[in-house]
Amino acid sequence: MSRAALLLFALFAAACSTVAPPTGPAPGATPDSAVQTPSLGLFSRIKAPGGTQPVLQLSARGVQIFRCEKRDTGYTWVFRQPEAQLSDAGGKAAGRHGANFSFEHSDGSRLVANVAAYDDAPDSANLRWLLMTTRSYGDGAFAGVTHVQRINTRGGMPPARCETAQAGQLLRVDFSADFVFYRPQAGAAG
Repeated sequence: MSRAALLLFALFAAACSTVAPPTGPAPGATPDSAVQTPSLGLFSRIKAPGGTQPVLQLSARGVQIFRCEKRDTGYTWVFRQPEAQLSDAGGKAAGRHGANFSFEHSDGSRLVANVAAYDDAPDSANLRWLLMTTRSYGDGAFAGVTHVQRINTRGGMPPARCETAQAGQLLRVDFSADFVFYRPQAGAAG
């Protein structure tokens, strides 16, 4: 292979594996400011569907809760639910993230989500990145939101195994992440 071909291949491979964090609203920006679609790489499974646009980005900080349970391979930590506070770009409290992948905004609007796809995090010590489909309830920031991405995760993973003596015990593992919320684009067929 020629040097030029090798260089082009290396640049293409680097572009496919690069994951850049989304750029949210600038500090002090109004809620109407544009939220950027995160750059997820060419082969990501968690890209939001066509016809949707990002409308809100919030940061989460909290815990992932696991329970020690017996499985075929022995005792293991099994995911139960997240508990996290949601904050806007300025660090102001904006809501909560909890059981059944629910989101509640401080304005009273709510979402219930289901995991639709995932990508492994760039670091295996961090939670997977997710694409979730949602049902929205109430008027407010979450009204009409149909998809949520969980990206830029830090922490949240339990140890691989638990011991028999820990059966039934809960484990809270600190984590943080960014969530990007999507609505259908105006005029998009749906």
